[in-house]
Amino acid sequence: MTRKIMIAGGGTGGHVFAGIAIAHEWQKRFSAADSVLFVGAQGRIEEKLVPREGFRLELLKLGSLNRVALRQRISTLFQLPIALFSSAQLILKYQPDVVLGVGGYSSGPVVLMAKILRAFGLVRLEVALLEQNSVPGFTNRILGRWVDLIFCAFPGTESQFPGKRIVVTGNPVRNTMVRMGSAPRRPFTVFIFGGSQGALGMNTVVLQALPFLKTRQSEIRWIHQTGYVDYARVLEEHQKAGSQATVEQFIDYMPAAYAEASLLICRAGSSTLAEIAAVGRASVLIPLPTAADHHQLKNAVVFSSRGAAFLVEQGPQAGEALAQIIIQGMDQPDVIAELESAVVQFYCPQAAIQIVETFIHVKD
Repeated sequence: MTRKIMIAGGGTGGHVFAGIAIAHEWQKRFSAADSVLFVGAQGRIEEKLVPREGFRLELLKLGSLNRVALRQRISTLFQLPIALFSSAQLILKYQPDVVLGVGGYSSGPVVLMAKILRAFGLVRLEVALLEQNSVPGFTNRILGRWVDLIFCAFPGTESQFPGKRIVVTGNPVRNTMVRMGSAPRRPFTVFIFGGSQGALGMNTVVLQALPFLKTRQSEIRWIHQTGYVDYARVLEEHQKAGSQATVEQFIDYMPAAYAEASLLICRAGSSTLAEIAAVGRASVLIPLPTAADHHQLKNAVVFSSRGAAFLVEQGPQAGEALAQIIIQGMDQPDVIAELESAVVQFYCPQAAIQIVETFIHVKD
């Protein structure tokens, strides 16, 4: 018998990619075309990523409530009743066996309405959350009080959801992310990427490092994904520095870039960290300083404290610190090898499988 899952959430590549990994595993078990339905928000990255993977996507018109201007918060409050009503309509029409919130504001109305509709006996389903970070986000902190089950990516997150059934699975990653052989050493290839939306602050740290690497530029190859907004500035600065640089606004096929990289420079979002662990690459983590509840910094500390990554925080000395790490990586290949070995401890290849099997066993 086919079972159906509704995956709600998005807003960032991290949320969407985890949902896609679970969706692919679900379809392996229940191959019917309508076994998976995504619900996201209009104007967010899920509009591009989910249909590309062949899954059906329904959209809500919904903004943000946390860490946004008052005007946007008021606008979102007016949108909420419509989003709740639309979520209820989708659930009643689709009749899922499972509703899973993967993070992001669009997960809120769907998860909440699933719980309410079940309480009134209008649907029979399980309601669950995936918490990808070491510190729960705003939406999940609220929804965690109401759901049946919470999947956590980081051990220790259980304490944030007292009294709830918790399953620590690790973070699901796309099936294209597989363990790679040792990184190339010559040329020393540095791959910089800021997630689905780029990262201006991180790009600036990299550009600040270039003068400190002036005498070593001939030994370094750069692959720099800038995001769409920062492309021209980053390209100009690499050209001024005489870098051997491939500068791209966005890289669609990440495995190829990972395979070429000797060292990664990236943010510390949960999905990024899961991919680094999956491919087994050394990295310098530069957490987004404005991330809610400083969750990226806390994620990065988990990795760096276990010898699985370098950690550099944005600030006046960040460029020089980054340059010194790159030089160390070039001159001491064993340091890179040690990071590659250590990061594998965070790889959870069975995460999506474990999530799907947990739902199957609960239903049985």
